[in-house]
Amino acid sequence: MVGSVNPKVEIYERMIASLREENSDYCGESMNYCKRPETRHIQCGEVLKRDKTYLSSIIGDNRIPLIRNPFLNMSCPEISKRIRPKYNMSSLKLGGVAFARNVFTDYELIEKQVQMTWHPDNRYCFVVDKNAKDDFKRRIEQLVGCFEDQMVMPVTLFMDSAGHNQNLAHTKCMKALLQYPNWGYAMLLQNHDFITKTVYELDRIFDLMGGVIDVKTGGVIWERDMKHLKWDPKSLKLFRNESAVPEDVLKTSLTFACGSVQASLSRGTVRWLIETADLTRFIDQQNQIVFGGDEQMISTFQINCQLGIPGHFTKDCLEQGVSVEQVTRLVHWSSTGHANCVTKISRHGVCLFGIEDLIPMAELPHLSFNKVYPKFDWSIIDCAAELVFNRTFLGQENQHFDEDYYSNLVSVQYHKNHKKPGYKLNCTSNRKPRRYEDYIGS
Repeated sequence: MVGSVNPKVEIYERMIASLREENSDYCGESMNYCKRPETRHIQCGEVLKRDKTYLSSIIGDNRIPLIRNPFLNMSCPEISKRIRPKYNMSSLKLGGVAFARNVFTDYELIEKQVQMTWHPDNRYCFVVDKNAKDDFKRRIEQLVGCFEDQMVMPVTLFMDSAGHNQNLAHTKCMKALLQYPNWGYAMLLQNHDFITKTVYELDRIFDLMGGVIDVKTGGVIWERDMKHLKWDPKSLKLFRNESAVPEDVLKTSLTFACGSVQASLSRGTVRWLIETADLTRFIDQQNQIVFGGDEQMISTFQINCQLGIPGHFTKDCLEQGVSVEQVTRLVHWSSTGHANCVTKISRHGVCLFGIEDLIPMAELPHLSFNKVYPKFDWSIIDCAAELVFNRTFLGQENQHFDEDYYSNLVSVQYHKNHKKPGYKLNCTSNRKPRRYEDYIGS
């Protein structure tokens, strides 16, 4: 009903009218970031200024979710128009980033993430869950087909939220991405991981990491302890060429760590995982774990330095009972229920991020945030995307970008110094950790 006094109804009316115009171009020729119709009224700058009165007017009952566009034009020219920037882009020092993402829903979020991370040198791989809706599969296939020189979809697999086949999917992507030359680092991601750094910031961060594997490393959860299976490289047939590996390494059982499926890996690490190692049996055994087996693979290979994986860490911190955090992903657990979340809502034990989280997204060093749900809050997606756009193309400075923070990560310091005589690892960084919890209630 046109002219409603309910602001949210008016927003939806405008949005639906725009979506009904199948070929409408509501962005026009503007060189600025273009929000969707339903979020065009959102003043992201007021949120960044910590205007609590304004923030309270766009959350709760006034929160703006995404309503899927059934008329989304999926022709290659239109997809390209939505993704490719109108600005020229500078070259990347490391030759680009490869993104390996397991997906099953929310196509418009996936496309938005491609737009936010777009660079001619970047590469993208998607593995789609076989249980995904047919329309979603078709859209991903169309997206990939429009960028065959930059994107690949090697296989569809049955995947679930318990972690089964997540590692296998990433392995398929890593193998497919190696066909593309030049990229220097790969990010292993899942559907609702939301990258908040510019392509140039990612390039600089990975350069500072210097080849190290970035993944969370912590103790194994007892439910995931599969000691009845054999975990030595010999039994796992882990090495394609066992003659090049010392016998004691082949016969020594792996020390397990639990972390996350999300990780950042150098090209050398990816090549080792695909060409030096054969992960088939390891992944098969991990898939026998009822829940969360996917969170152990990269962390485990990272700490078993005897394997020789490029960018490795060590088990020393684990043995001291110290967990080593990552910067690839930030997650906030709803350990005490919804009340523990700023947005007061969670899924699978993880808080959903909303527009309330724009400031930590803008300031914290983490590369991605999990979970961001478009059906819950599209405002945070559009505001973060606008921020990334302004920093990438309009010269807006990220005053919180701290190169020393990345250089002083525990894993980076170990990687730089572990071969030096007398080096002693300090499992806690000399820098004060920058934590999401510091923003709660601020």
